[in-house]
Amino acid sequence: MTNKEASFLLGACRPNGADAADPEFAEALAQVARDPGLKGWFEDQRRFDAAIAAHLQAAPVPADLRSSILAGGSLSGAGRASRPAPWFSARRILAMAAMIALMAGLGVWFAGLRPRDQWQDQALAGLSDLVSGRASFDVAAPSLAELRQWLRGNGSPGNAGLPASVERLSSVGCKTLYWEGHPISLICFHGPGGEMVHLAMVSRKALANPPPDGAPLYASRDGWHTASWSQGDAAMMLVTKAPESQLHILLGTLLLL
Repeated sequence: MTNKEASFLLGACRPNGADAADPEFAEALAQVARDPGLKGWFEDQRRFDAAIAAHLQAAPVPADLRSSILAGGSLSGAGRASRPAPWFSARRILAMAAMIALMAGLGVWFAGLRPRDQWQDQALAGLSDLVSGRASFDVAAPSLAELRQWLRGNGSPGNAGLPASVERLSSVGCKTLYWEGHPISLICFHGPGGEMVHLAMVSRKALANPPPDGAPLYASRDGWHTASWSQGDAAMMLVTKAPESQLHILLGTLLLL
């Protein structure tokens, strides 16, 4: 079972544990326990589902809803089925405006609860293995050009242009990870403030919703500070344990490249 198949099944998994005994769900849940990226997605999905349920439960239901529907009028009881209100009435126009405003607000709310990108979770899990010593670099070298040449030669992303401030950092090594069959390139650097800085790259075509061009999106997760953007054919994520201000400094010239 692939992660895509597992996430498809888990999207329908009931949060009360009632599906845990089902063989297909059990296999998907076992994969969650083995894969850190899938586990992070599943936890976010559970929080997302719980937030939606709470939001819907909090919406009041008018006491006269049934009678109003049967009467064919508005929720206040005005109007009759035999005499429908004109579609252009002031009340209907105001209701449509309120609905548009509500949907716009829900759009912002849903965007804020969107589950994290799995490729980024996979990259962060690989970085955690590197910094803890559980994994080693494929190639260790202080030359970024050498690391990029090795990555390209092994079919991993490495051609994308980088901000000049990142190009000037002294590199440590690189490693290739795989997410749903797509290679993710990791390059680790000595940061300007002494903390390590890491760059993850994946093909932009592999992502349904790649990060935007130009202006990076900043976030914090699992003790890491991240900045994500797309450039050329690649989606990128710069990662550090240093304060987020270090990322802002490093990416300050991004829009000028």
